[in-house]
Amino acid sequence: MVVPGAVLAVCWPAVWLVLPVDGAYVAALLLGAAGWGAWPTAWLASGQSTGRQVCLATALGLGVLSTATLALGVAGLLSGPVAWALLAVGAGLGAIRLLRAGRGQHGNVDSDSVAGPGLLARTLVLLPLCVPIVVVLYAACLPPGLLWAGEARGYDVLEYHLQVPREYFDAGRILFLPHNVYASFPQGVETLYLLLMYLAGGPLAAAIPAQLLHATLGGLTVAALLAWTPRGWPRVLVALVVGTTAWLAYLGSLAYVELGVLFFTAVAAGLLISEKPTLRTAFAAGICAGLAGGCKYTALVLVAAALGSAWLIGMRGGPKTRAVRLGLYGFGAILAFSPWLIRNAAFTGNPVYPFAYGWFGGRDWSAAQAEQWQRGHSLPVESASLGARARIAFDELLNSGMYNQALWLLGLGGLALLATRRAAQGSEPEVPARANPSDEAHAGANAGITGPLQGDTPRFWSVLAIWAALIVIAWAAFTHMPGRFAVPVIIPLALLVGRGVELSAGSFPRPRPALAVFIGFSLAGAVLGDLKLVSMLRDEAASWQSLTGVRLNEMIDRADILRDVNPVNTAVPAGAYVWMVGDARAFYVARRYHYTVPFSTDPWLEFSATADPPASVAWLRTHGVTHVVFSWSESARLRRSYGFPPHVTPAWADALARGGLKLVSSDREQGGAGAFEVYEVMP
Repeated sequence: MVVPGAVLAVCWPAVWLVLPVDGAYVAALLLGAAGWGAWPTAWLASGQSTGRQVCLATALGLGVLSTATLALGVAGLLSGPVAWALLAVGAGLGAIRLLRAGRGQHGNVDSDSVAGPGLLARTLVLLPLCVPIVVVLYAACLPPGLLWAGEARGYDVLEYHLQVPREYFDAGRILFLPHNVYASFPQGVETLYLLLMYLAGGPLAAAIPAQLLHATLGGLTVAALLAWTPRGWPRVLVALVVGTTAWLAYLGSLAYVELGVLFFTAVAAGLLISEKPTLRTAFAAGICAGLAGGCKYTALVLVAAALGSAWLIGMRGGPKTRAVRLGLYGFGAILAFSPWLIRNAAFTGNPVYPFAYGWFGGRDWSAAQAEQWQRGHSLPVESASLGARARIAFDELLNSGMYNQALWLLGLGGLALLATRRAAQGSEPEVPARANPSDEAHAGANAGITGPLQGDTPRFWSVLAIWAALIVIAWAAFTHMPGRFAVPVIIPLALLVGRGVELSAGSFPRPRPALAVFIGFSLAGAVLGDLKLVSMLRDEAASWQSLTGVRLNEMIDRADILRDVNPVNTAVPAGAYVWMVGDARAFYVARRYHYTVPFSTDPWLEFSATADPPASVAWLRTHGVTHVVFSWSESARLRRSYGFPPHVTPAWADALARGGLKLVSSDREQGGAGAFEVYEVMP
C-alpha cells in the first residue's frame, strides 16, 4: 500500500483528507461485523486456518448486521445511537472471542512468509496491483453520479442503491415503496449503506463511505480467494489476475452490490472445495451462498443453485451422504435468504416480488407490469438467437477488457493441468482430512507435488469447471447479458488459476519452467487490465471537464455541489412539493418530491392518460403538488427501452400549461441530454 498511497498523495492529495474520516466508518462497520461473526465461526469452522476464519466471521457478521438493520428498520427503531451500539456490541463480542482464542488453539496461523529468495520477485510481480488500488480509492472519493459512462454515471446508484436507503432514512423506517420496484429486491448491501447513513449522520455524508465499503468488499473478495489458495506463487498470481480484473475497481468505486456478491461467493466456494467438507462447513457455505443471493436476485441462480449443483456432481460419497450435505447447504442458503422472503411476503404478499407474479401476485403490481418487466429485461429478438448470444458472450466476457484475459486463459490452463494430472493418476483412494489444511496447501505449493493434489478430495477441479460453465450458461439464458451480471465467474476461474499454479510451481525456490508461463501470462493480463482502467479514467476526466468546465479531481468529496446544482433544487423553491416525471435519479433532490421508476405505476400519469388537461392539473392540486418537472430526454430514452406512457410528450405539457400549469424553467429549445422543464401548479 506504500506505492499506491504515495501516488495518491502526489496526484490527488485531497483523497487523503477523505480516506481517514470516511474510511473510519467502513472500518468500524467491518470490525463490528467480524465480532458478530466470530462466535458462529468458532463452531462452524473450527480447525480452519486463521485467515479462513476471519473471512467467514466477516461474511457472517455482515449478514448479521444486514438482517439486524432490516429488522430494526421495519420496526422504526433505527437511529444513530442504535447503529453505533450495534457495532460496539459486535466489537465487544469479537474482543471476548479473541481473548478466549488466545488461551488455546482455535485455528492455524495461515500467512505467507515474506522472507527468502523469492521476496523481490514476488514484490515486483505484484506491482501492477498499484494501478487498480489507486483508481478505486480515487474514484470512490468522488461523489456518486460522476462515474462511469458505461453505467450512465451511476444511474442505478442515484435511482435505488443509495436512493432507497435515503428514503428509509428520511422516513425513519423501512417500508414498502410502491413507486420504486427495486426497493423490493434483496438489500443485503443496501441495508449496510443505510447503517452507514445513521453512522455518518445522513445520506449525503454516507455516500462516499458507501462507495468505500463496496470497494473494500472487492478487497475482501481477493483476501478470501487467497485464504483458500495454496501459499507461495499461487497466492501471488491469484492476487494479481483477480486484483487487476477491471470490473473490481470499476464496480468498487460505485455504491453497487456486485462485490458483496463476490465476497460471499468466494467464502462459500472456499468452504466447499478446499478439502473434504464437514456438515458444519456445508451449512456455513450454504449461509454464505444465501447471503450472496441476499445481495442480488441473480446470485440465487449463479451462486447458490449453480455452486450447489456443481458440488453435488463432484461430491464423493453415496446418495445418503450427498443428500445430507446438500440438504444442509440448501438449508443454510434458505435461512440466510429468508429475511428478504419474509419482508416481501409481509409487504407485498409475494416473497420474490416482483417475480413469479402468476403464482403469487403482488401489491401494486399487475400482469401488464410483469410483462413489461420481462420485456425490458430480455434481449431484443434480433439478439436472442444462440449465435447472437454467443457473440454477446464473447464481447462481454473476453473482448471487452473488463475481465482479465489471463483469468480465462490461466483458469482453463489450470483446469487442463488438473484434469490431466487426475487422468494420469487414475483411481486413487481418498486423501484423509488433516488437522491443518493450510499446511497441506503449503506443502503442495512449496515442497513440490509428488502425490495426489492436496485438497482434491471433493474433485474440486470438476466442481469449479462445472460451476463456471453453469454461470455462463445461466447468465446467457436468463438475463439480458450485461457483462457485470456474470462477475461470479471470477471466483471459480481464480481458484482454478491457484491450483494450476500449485501444480506447475515445483519445489521452492527452484520452480519448474511451467511456472514462468503462468507468471508471464499473469503479468501480461495485469498490464492490459491496468491500461484499460487508466484509459477509462482518462476518458471520464476529459468528458467531465468538457461537459462542465470543471476538472474531475476538483470534485473529490463534493457531493454538496451536485446537490446545489441539481436542476430541481435550483428551479423550485424550498417548501415545494415536486412531481418528477421521467427522471428517477432523486438522490440529490433537496425538496419534497415524488418520482417513479419506469416499471412502477405513476398514479398521476395513470390518471391523466384518460383525463383532460384541466382535470389532470386538478389532480395535482388535490394531492398538494406545487411543481412538476419533466425530463424529456430521459422520457424518450425510457420509451425506447423499458416503455413509458405514450401521452407524456412536450405537446401534452403545452396542453397542461393551458389547463393550469405555468412554465417556470425550460431548456427544451437547447435539446441535448439534459433537456427538462419545470412547471408551477397554479392555484
